[in-house]
Amino acid sequence: MDAKEQTPRANTARKTPTAPDSTQGPAPATEANPAKTHRRLGLVLNDRYRIEALIASGGMSDVYKAVDLHLEAAGTRDCHVALKILRSELTQDANALNLLAREAAKSKRLSHPNIIRVHDLERDGDTWYIVMELLDGEPLSRMIQRAKPNGLAWKGGRAVLEQVASALAYSHQRGIVHADLKPSNIFFTRDGEIKLLDFGVAQALKPHQHTDFLNPRHDDETTIYGYTPAYATPSLIDGKDPTVKDDLYALACISYELLSSRHPFDRQKLSREERASLKLSRPRRMPGRLWGAVRTLLKNEGASLNMAQFQTAMEPRQWRHLLYPAGMAALAVLSVAIWQQGEQRVQAAEAALVDYQEHATHLAELGTLPTAELLGALDALTPLERAGFLKLHEEAVLRHYAQRVEADLEPSGSSALPNIPAALATLDEGLALYPRDQQLLERRESLSQRRQSLIAALAGELQARLSQGDYADAASADQLIELAEDFRMLTPQTLPVPDSAIALFDRRLKSALDNSDVSSIDRLLTLGRLFFADHPNLVSRLSQAEHQEGAIRALAAYHSAVARGEAPQFPVAAADQLFAERIQQWQDGIRRARSGADLDRIYQALETHKLPASYPPVGPLRQQLADAYLLQADALLTQGATRQAQPLLRKATELMRNQG
Repeated sequence: MDAKEQTPRANTARKTPTAPDSTQGPAPATEANPAKTHRRLGLVLNDRYRIEALIASGGMSDVYKAVDLHLEAAGTRDCHVALKILRSELTQDANALNLLAREAAKSKRLSHPNIIRVHDLERDGDTWYIVMELLDGEPLSRMIQRAKPNGLAWKGGRAVLEQVASALAYSHQRGIVHADLKPSNIFFTRDGEIKLLDFGVAQALKPHQHTDFLNPRHDDETTIYGYTPAYATPSLIDGKDPTVKDDLYALACISYELLSSRHPFDRQKLSREERASLKLSRPRRMPGRLWGAVRTLLKNEGASLNMAQFQTAMEPRQWRHLLYPAGMAALAVLSVAIWQQGEQRVQAAEAALVDYQEHATHLAELGTLPTAELLGALDALTPLERAGFLKLHEEAVLRHYAQRVEADLEPSGSSALPNIPAALATLDEGLALYPRDQQLLERRESLSQRRQSLIAALAGELQARLSQGDYADAASADQLIELAEDFRMLTPQTLPVPDSAIALFDRRLKSALDNSDVSSIDRLLTLGRLFFADHPNLVSRLSQAEHQEGAIRALAAYHSAVARGEAPQFPVAAADQLFAERIQQWQDGIRRARSGADLDRIYQALETHKLPASYPPVGPLRQQLADAYLLQADALLTQGATRQAQPLLRKATELMRNQG
């Protein structure tokens, strides 16, 4: 449906003058100028979002540029957002509404710098829409068009592909597959950042045509039943559930197209056999190492290649493993360089080099060198000797640091992340010796960028989970702790804790303490020490939890023994610590009770905490509560309210019967 056929909003939406469109984003793909003709322009949704311009139209929704009036009133410089509005004819379609809600829910779970930020799903009367960040730039499909006929240079193409792969790796770790990855769903901002769009919803799009955000109606990209055939595996076309391999295949197609301006299969829908037999040539601008991974994915649907291996294939080839140069020419050069330092030192240097020559062949065969010993000898040399020594051993030392970096990047322990700080420290050691080595410098820059990207992604995930209180069970809490450990491994920065998370945590901890819930207190104490220990509003509550933790454990052990049929001694001291003040509050509450409901709350508290009659304060308390029930029941009987009095009499009888 064309944008001009949309009906205006009724309900609470109201018309305001249309503000001038200052966005530098892509022009809408509609006839004439839809910004002047679309009937939604100027409407205000939920008294907050004023629509200013149509950005794009698709099969299910239209995307608009809008002003957030709340941010505008607060004086915020950037108060624009994008609104993805479900078309009016689909608002009564439960499948379409479910799809929109699923898109919002899944996108909000993905907090990554290369995935578009989705703020919320909103409704104004019959109008359903998603509020998301407004992007300024263009889709990758237009960049590819401009790069014809040769494609992007490798430096620019690598910058794009690294960001796309980082976003996909992040989403795959969270169990979300894009399933409709293509150039028009990859947006290139004017800041040089990549943003993935329409994330994690393609598999649910039947039977509607997929909305191509910010890039509608492409002749060369027809999305059918939730995927684009030119970028879909035969399995996806056959109707099987999307997997990580589908995203990897699409990424391989995009890599080929980005660096050559041509689709590897000319957008043909090929069978597995046709694809495997088709001859492919490497794009001139694609490095051979990456071509090996891309060709494997394009030709073999069942390839075992994973995202980490694809990312590694994009990295610069590491230092070459060459034989160590131990010829007499090097000895002569070094000898001349240090001759003026005295014959004794020359002889010492010659002896060291000759000794090294004797086992150089053996070391070359092993593919390793005793670099720790060689580097340890540097301190005993003069600056001139040191320079000559490092020059002679350059290849061996660089290979040593390359191997150490790779070892540092191997995940260890419970974390699945590479230890980038350790690798950076190793690279700094190497750069202290060879400060101008281009490979060391490039490797360090690449790892630094990767580290910052991971820090940003982890910070976003931590903030989202803490704000939502996503630690109610042990499994969720463990995941949160793992995220925090990964964050601290990458940076010494303080863990990011949003203000909204503090009050929520305080309520959770107070509830656990009130209910003597030992498992919840254990979990919350661990999280409190990790995230909230320095927050002044929580110091008192955490101190209370730590003070009571031992007593709660003692009571928990007592009840477990009773449940097993044992007859343990009741921990009076622990109960006094936990319940002395609470028993006084219950006694006061019984005296102030004005109804059976007031007494029932105290009765329920006694039942919840399972305090036995052998605990000295319990007997008098139960008697006091039974007397109060009898007084309430007597008053009701006097008024002839026999039915209302009966439950109170039963409670009083039960309390007195269980005194022994």
